[in-house]
Amino acid sequence: MSEPERYPFGTGATARPPSADGPRPVFVLGAYPSALHVRWIPPESSQLRQVKALPVADEPTPFWNGADARERVGAWVAERSFDPATHGTFSPVPKFNGPSGQWVDVNVLAPLDCTRDTTWITDCLDTYRLSNGARKGLADTYDATRQRYGWPAWNLRGHPSEDDVVRECRAWHQDRLRAELAICVPELVVSLGNAALRVMGKLLSAGPDRLEVDGYGERLSGRLDGRVVEWLPLAHPAAPRRYQEAHQAWRQRGAEA
Repeated sequence: MSEPERYPFGTGATARPPSADGPRPVFVLGAYPSALHVRWIPPESSQLRQVKALPVADEPTPFWNGADARERVGAWVAERSFDPATHGTFSPVPKFNGPSGQWVDVNVLAPLDCTRDTTWITDCLDTYRLSNGARKGLADTYDATRQRYGWPAWNLRGHPSEDDVVRECRAWHQDRLRAELAICVPELVVSLGNAALRVMGKLLSAGPDRLEVDGYGERLSGRLDGRVVEWLPLAHPAAPRRYQEAHQAWRQRGAEA
């Protein structure tokens, strides 16, 4: 995009760095970042309906678990001179801040007996992408009265398909991920979802090109800078039900071992 990327109400969208900057035993790869969301009640005079989850700023770290969401929403509001008559009101929306990160904490890090402090967490793409539903919601609310109230235009990339993630990552982000892996020097690499699996398979010169329910949770071997590393392809937090069920079975097998 030629224009700077920015959220509704003007906060810039930036490339999100990984969660760590030094060696970690575990490297976790997702697809792309989420964002900080707020509940927005537009100005009463606008007669617009409320927006339950409006993306307004970058999430602080990949797979953020939302533990400090209330404080971050409060800080975002406090930094701006919002007038309820022309901007409306904003409040925390726990359901939409950190659910994927919470899932990773419970369903990936805990079963692997590791923590965020011992894990390098990153994404194939490093900027937020707006879902089709959120884009329509903005068109019906924010965009419909933006000029009337003087709100700044937003500019966010759209929700990519799995193939889009893989293509964009291979074109623009493979060198970044190689550099991150070189700094992390992991013993175990975990990919979450098919897009991350396909990207990681290319980086490690190994593995399948799709996650399967049969054999779910089996560790593979790959090569990274001339050394062998373990690779564990797992489901993404938003994976379909059959993968979620396979994941829970994998967790149970680990608990019983």
